[in-house]
Amino acid sequence: MNISAQLSKIPLYLTCFILATVPLLFGAVHPIVYGSYVMLVLVGLGSWLCFFAPGQESVMIGKSWLIPLILLLVYAAVQSVPFPLSWIEILSPARALRVEMVNDLAGTRQDFVSISDHGLLSLTKVILLLALLVYFLSLKVLMHRDDRVVRIVFLIIIVLGVLEALYGLFQFLNPHIGILWLPLKSRAASGTIIYKNQYASLLNMCWPLAMAGATICLTSNQKLAEKRHRRQKLRERIRRMGDTEKLAPLFFLATGIMLLAVLFSLSRGGIISMFLVMLLLNFFLPISRKLKCIFCGLFVCFILGYGSLLGLETLVSRFDNIGSSGSGRWAVYLASLPMLMDHIFTGIGLGAYSLLSPVYLKGIATVSHFDKAHNEYLQLAIEVGLPAALLFFSWLFWAMMMARKKLLQKIRMSGEKVEPTLVIGGAAFCGIVGFFIHGCIDFGWHLPANLFYVVTLAALLSHSITEFSTKMSNS
Repeated sequence: MNISAQLSKIPLYLTCFILATVPLLFGAVHPIVYGSYVMLVLVGLGSWLCFFAPGQESVMIGKSWLIPLILLLVYAAVQSVPFPLSWIEILSPARALRVEMVNDLAGTRQDFVSISDHGLLSLTKVILLLALLVYFLSLKVLMHRDDRVVRIVFLIIIVLGVLEALYGLFQFLNPHIGILWLPLKSRAASGTIIYKNQYASLLNMCWPLAMAGATICLTSNQKLAEKRHRRQKLRERIRRMGDTEKLAPLFFLATGIMLLAVLFSLSRGGIISMFLVMLLLNFFLPISRKLKCIFCGLFVCFILGYGSLLGLETLVSRFDNIGSSGSGRWAVYLASLPMLMDHIFTGIGLGAYSLLSPVYLKGIATVSHFDKAHNEYLQLAIEVGLPAALLFFSWLFWAMMMARKKLLQKIRMSGEKVEPTLVIGGAAFCGIVGFFIHGCIDFGWHLPANLFYVVTLAALLSHSITEFSTKMSNS
């Protein structure tokens, strides 16, 4: 056995291990758990990327794309660095005032403090974001080297999504199952994720790939199907059906199971995002309008049929009080705005919202402690400051618009031929958009497992665009 050949597969094994296991232990929400994954990425994949992956420069992101991310990471790290208190009085007067109040009440003297109200936690968040960047670059190199990596990653996401969905549906049927060894707080599908909103956000990144798998299977022999299958009887069609086409029902079943789990997670934000992703997929799946209508009809029948067995009335009652829930979240947004205005330039540090929310939300947080703002964009602006947040949001919007433009161009260039990489890229794009939409009303970004999965989708999307361009230039 060639030892060097086996050693070269270690990065792939590490990537598969991370992707297959990161959601299983409560979505890696505990610092010890996600810290272990960060160590695997930085030590394992990072060292391989730096020393054992020659020629990776051709598949890396351009420097212009990296600059906004690096600036954001550097600034978030600077927030955790202690500065003289006199500097903090200039940079963040509200933070300096809190420090002086603590000094007066506790009889202490803090001469050096960080901009962040929770410097250590902010630094760990920065390291996690750095690991995600390394993970993305490693995936791009692995996919560029071997197309089989795309299929492996693709299948791992679908299988993991189905397992999470089945576990969640069993929880809904029998709430005593709980979440691993923890009891369920309410009757809802949660899988191995504590918060149902984060669970729905995870599944909304998985099921579009299953739908892409079904599309690839059905369109792999599209021209052959158009010529031969019209006049064949049903049995003859099944007998002559290709191996890939036989897998289409399995992908459809996987999609239906995950859609059901999103519905019975009872996450209203997740359900709304699910339907928006479904609508968006109509523009990126290279199938006829007639087939799209048939697929939608089949999914509606599947959801209504099995949903009625599970209890659609629970879902309906969940949406009955959406008005009161919406007004409650709106109150949280309004109460969080003074926190933004007091730290509009410097922010309070990544992860520090939970520490300051009892101070600013004391008028509405009489029972619950709001450790999240239920709006990722608002919370990020509060934590890193408005200038840094606007830089990141502008970069993110630009990146997604450029990806959409290039993806649609590649789909048009492919003509009647269905390119599997573009189908996967389109599904990945829709999953990413759903993730960002859900972030407007929930806090799915705060689950490390979701971050690893959205970065994986970003790598699939980037690979699909660049790889198709390479094929076109070589042909």
